[in-house]
Amino acid sequence: MYQTVAPYAALASGYDVVMEHVDYESWADYLLKLIRKHKKITTKSILELGCGTGQLALDLVEMEGVSVIGIDLSEEMIRVANARKGISGIEEVHFEAADFRDFKTEEPFDALILIQDGLNYCLEEQGVLDLLRCAHNALKQGGLFIFDQSTPHNSINNAEYFFDEGEEGAFKYERSSEYDEVNRLHYTRFKMEVEGEKYAEEHVQKAYTFDEMQAFITTSGFQLVAAYEDLSRKKATEKSERIHWVVRK
Repeated sequence: MYQTVAPYAALASGYDVVMEHVDYESWADYLLKLIRKHKKITTKSILELGCGTGQLALDLVEMEGVSVIGIDLSEEMIRVANARKGISGIEEVHFEAADFRDFKTEEPFDALILIQDGLNYCLEEQGVLDLLRCAHNALKQGGLFIFDQSTPHNSINNAEYFFDEGEEGAFKYERSSEYDEVNRLHYTRFKMEVEGEKYAEEHVQKAYTFDEMQAFITTSGFQLVAAYEDLSRKKATEKSERIHWVVRK
């Protein structure tokens, strides 16, 4: 019998196993190059929204010498991130639990980032608008917000990857997905064994279109700088599977 828990409550302990295919150094390099290309102010401080277990934040500090604060809604993910920070010995990063749709910062940042489809967890339009409002308030004038999103094309075109499984040590998982094309909701279900205990989680994300996101940005007060396709400098279109948006306050 699997105990159903909130998203990332159990997954946090094995998240890095599930995401072992992700090259965080390449992601960090890509983001830093976008910041250098489009910045109008010196970038010394970065706020990462939806920071997960903290690997990207640590890579940003090591690669660029910036200070980074990472926030994530999941306290379990933050605990893993802080443990990773302790092992790394890096002091220029701080992790804390917070909702990226409802947060305030003591001081404004030079840049904000949100990657790996975190935005898609905003299931309603208001959630996206709240995220953009908070991000706008957290930036210095001229600062950049770089975020990505998964589009309906990503879910439709990659159905062959809707199941996978793996294990490492005391963590074992099965992941299956289902996409509701009518409502554009992507359901991801995990069955996990963690230290001998069985857990189940369901994650739900909304797939927004290119035009929808562009409209959100237009009403947010941000200036749209660029939109790129999936870790490239290729201009994103309505057919792109993943879009990296670069906007400026």
